[in-house]
Parts: sequence; structure tokens; C-alpha cells
Amino acid sequence: MTRTSAPPPSHQANWWRRQWALYPVRNIQIAIAIVALALFASPVIAVVISAFRTTPFNGEWSLEPITQVFSDSDTWVALGNSVLLTVASVIPSMIIATFFAVLVTRTDSPLKWVVTITMAILVATPPMFYAVAWGLLGNSTVGILNVILRGGEPWGSGPLNVESWLGLILVSIFRGTGFMYLLLLGPFSQMDRSLEEAARVSGAGAIRTFFGTQLPLLLPTLTSVLIIATVASIEAFDVPVVLGVPAGIYVLPTEVFTYLYDSTRPLYGQASSVAVILLLILIALLIVERRLHGRRRFTTVSGKGARTALWKLGAWRMPIAITIIVFSLVVVIMPTLQLVLTSLAPYFGAQGVFTLDNFATVLGDPAIIGILAYTASVAAAAAAIAVVAVIVFGWATRMRRGPLATVIDTSQVAPMIVPGLLLGIGLITVVLFTPLASAYGTYWLLMVALFIAIVPLASRAVAGALAQIPEELEEAARVSGSSRGRALVGVVFRLLLPSALNGWLLCFVVVSGSLAVPLLLSPRGQTLLAVKVYDLYTSANVVTAAAIFVLFVVEILVITLLVEIAKRLLTRARLPRRLPSADVDRDWTGATRVALPPHDSKSALAPAAPRGQTSTHTR
Repeated sequence: MTRTSAPPPSHQANWWRRQWALYPVRNIQIAIAIVALALFASPVIAVVISAFRTTPFNGEWSLEPITQVFSDSDTWVALGNSVLLTVASVIPSMIIATFFAVLVTRTDSPLKWVVTITMAILVATPPMFYAVAWGLLGNSTVGILNVILRGGEPWGSGPLNVESWLGLILVSIFRGTGFMYLLLLGPFSQMDRSLEEAARVSGAGAIRTFFGTQLPLLLPTLTSVLIIATVASIEAFDVPVVLGVPAGIYVLPTEVFTYLYDSTRPLYGQASSVAVILLLILIALLIVERRLHGRRRFTTVSGKGARTALWKLGAWRMPIAITIIVFSLVVVIMPTLQLVLTSLAPYFGAQGVFTLDNFATVLGDPAIIGILAYTASVAAAAAAIAVVAVIVFGWATRMRRGPLATVIDTSQVAPMIVPGLLLGIGLITVVLFTPLASAYGTYWLLMVALFIAIVPLASRAVAGALAQIPEELEEAARVSGSSRGRALVGVVFRLLLPSALNGWLLCFVVVSGSLAVPLLLSPRGQTLLAVKVYDLYTSANVVTAAAIFVLFVVEILVITLLVEIAKRLLTRARLPRRLPSADVDRDWTGATRVALPPHDSKSALAPAAPRGQTSTHTR
């Protein structure tokens, strides 16, 4: 009889050890992927379901909402307006943003540092407050801009009416320019300039070299940014509802708002049907962006050795400096000045009369003080949860590459295609279809909605810093006996603290100025700051609205100062003391860069030999 030999015991032991090491990682990724899908995909699915029901409150299944929306001419007018506004604002925004990106990264222009500061302020300002500022600045009667255009005449009419197609497009262009500029600044500054040098040696001029050599290399990046900006423009709600609705201009998001608020009762089915149209457009755009970004790969990043001299503007230096000053005045300084002057006026349009009564009214009103405190608590909690969540998601994707990591990574981008109103409808449907119905109209549902809405921004703020932390540091902590959780908290979190605080601050500002989500999900008797300002603005109490905005800016400045102090205090503690040989510095975003020493037997990352024994590690 032939005897079959069993596999060597050493092979069996190695196989079981590999499985034991593999399954915990997979189980953690599965759990995180399920949580991510439940949070980010369920509202989208719920919106589609809601389109086939008469109401989420024990409604019936019906095709009536969809047939009513698709047979209504207003739906197609809103769709046409959305397309027109997007085309008219995104293309000029791309041209202006590209111009300033080239100006800052490739020329010796004076005052180019002002451009980045202006764009950062422009993007950080909540769109609701920016729209209100332009509504006052471009007021056809007493707005500062019209007073200047009339040659200083304080009373009159025109020539600019911001509550029109022209005003809506201009303000959308300004917002889009800041957004695109910040996305383009990195690729333009890191572009490989050796090809430019070769083209210049061949006799090509600077302009021909840029348009013929460098711009084609950046085409994938430009296309990606253009599509992302198109998505942001189509789903924009704050600017159209403030400047477009008073002029009778409705786009798809404001059409959803109309079905929810301009009827005798909220028509959730009809609003969801319009939202499905918007959702399909956004998904199609993101699919196109993914395909273009995946198929076209160009090498545009080079090392420091490939840098070339800046372009000399010569006689154009002064005109360019004037252009920068005028742009900053128009898009940031004048809207802010208009709000400050309005907050100090006894009534909107008062000339040469200033008072602090508006601030006394705001600070003496317990309801408004309660709104300020409530907004701060909700925004702080939602921003903190979002930052911690994206760090955990990013850590989970680094643990093991594969389909689960892709699901976790993609789910963080999913809220980008869900505008605030759609997210609100989706979460209402989710909680009413599940045992979570008691959460409807509570603080917790509002905080969860704002957390979901802010995750894409938090992911962008933290992902770059997380990618700069080498996985070897976490592995070294585990070799030293730390668990995965302890390595995450003790290594990754500590290194990410500066960037995490920056991301939290940015998310806090955006959530504080959010309008769409609180309109639907604010608890009865409690609301956020942006909703209160919108109510005051639409009821013509603009001086109080302006005073609230000024107090909001002061609050943000104080919190920014506290964050900077916290970052400085935490700087010394951001690295574990067991890794003294790592070379650490920080970039302009606050991200921590770690340069590891060469890996040999004497490296700080090599496992130490037990006491009394000699290490036998070899290179």
C-alpha cells in the first residue's frame, strides 16, 4: 500500500499564519466598507425610491410624481437654465483661473501672492453669505457698485441689477474661478519644464511653447477640473436661490426647493423626481471624468532640477498688478465692505450715518445667540466626525489594496453628486423606512446629514497628508508590539494633527454657512445661521443679516487663532519619541513629511535584539 506523505509541518504553519494575518485586515475593511455604503449610498437610493411614492410618510407606490414632473414645462425650463448657467459660468471661470495659475507659477508678476490669498478667501466664504453680499453690493438703488457706476450719485436706479441673468452668471463665475484656481495651482507649479526648455532652444517663443507644448500636457488635468466644476455648478443652490429666484430664474436645485416649499404641502415625490434628473446628469459627468482621467496619463511632474527661469513680464508688470488689485477689490473686498457698512447703517442705503444698534439688537436677542451657539456646536461636531472618519477610511484603504479599498475610497466621493436638498430628502426617506423614524427632526439627523455632505471636502483636506506618511512607520510600531488601533492613534493620528486641524477648520466654516441641508432637516424651533440670514434677507431685514455676518467673521477669526495656537502646541508631540532618527518637516498645507533613514541593521526601524543576545539582521 502506498502511503501519501502530508505537507511539511512548516508549510502548514506558514499558511495558517498568513490566513490569521490576512483575515483581520479583511474583516476590518468589510466592516468599514459596509458603514461607508450605508452612510453614503443609502440616501442616493432613497431619493430614487421616494420618486415612486406619493409621500415618505406612509405614502403609496405611484408613477404620478414622475409623470407630473416630466409633463411640466417648468421642469424643462429649469433644466435649460441649469445648462445655460453652467456653460456661461464654467468656461469663463476656467479661462480666468488658468490665467491666474500661469501668472502665479510662471511669471515674475508683482503682487502674485495676493492672488492665492484672494482665491482662498473666496472659496472659504460660504456661498450663502457671498450671495447675500452681492445681493446688497449690486442692489440697483443703493448698492455700492451701482453708486460707483453712476459716478457717485447716492440715489438712482441701475445700471446693474444683480438679481438677473447677468448678476447670477457673474457671481457664479467669481465662485468658480476661486474653486478652479486652487485645483489648478498644484499641477501648474509641479509641471515638467524641461520640455519648455527644449522648445525654447528650438526657437519657439514663450506663448507658442505654452500653448503648443505645456498646455496639451495638462489637458487631462484641465478636463478633470472642468468636469468637477461643472458638477459643482449644476448642483449649486445658494447663489441661484438668493439671486435667481427673485428674478424668476429657476434651475434644477431651486425647482426641487419650489416643490418642497411653494406648495400647500411638501411634494416629496415630485421633488425627488426632479432630483433624479439632476442625479443622472451628475453621475454621467463623473463617469466621463473617471474615464478621461483613467485613460490619459501624462508625465508632467519633475524634480527641482527641471525648473526654468520665470517669464519676464517687462512692460506688462504694471497692467498685471492693476488687474490683480481690481480683481481682488471686485470679488472679495467690495462685497465684504458692503456687508460691514450695511451692518453699521440704521437702514439699508443710509449715507454717512453709522450706528452699533444692529449689533446691540443681535447680541441682545437670546434667539439669535442661541442660533450662533447651536450652529457652532453642530458644525464643530460634524467637522470633527468627518475628519476622523476620512482618516480611518484612508487608513483602511492602506491596509490592503483591492476591491474593498476601492469601495471605501469611492464612497467618500459619492456625496459630491448629492446636493444638499437631495441629501435631505434621501435621509428623510431612510429614517422613515427604518426603525430610526424617531430621529426625524432631531439634532442627530441634522449632524449626520452635514457630516455626510462635508466628507468629500474633509477627504481632500486630509488625503494628501495621509499619503505623505510612509507605511513603514506604522509597521515599525506594530513590530514594537503595538496593535493596529494603537499604531493608528499613536503614529498616524499624531502625524496628521496639523493637517487634521486645518481640515477641521475648513469643514467648520463650510458647515456653518450651509443652507440647503438645514432648510430640510433643522429641528423645530432650532435652525442654523445660514437659514436665519436667508430668512432675514428675504424679509428685507438686511441690516440685521449683515450684523450677523460680521459676528460670524469674528467668530471664524477667533477659532482660526485658537487652531493656530493648538497646532503650535502640538508640533513637538506629533512624532513618537521612539523614532528619533526620522527627518520631519511640514509643507505649506501643514502636512507632515517624514524622510526615513536607510533601512539596515542599525536603523531605528529594525527590530531590536532581545537583551543579552546579538542581533543577526543582515542587509
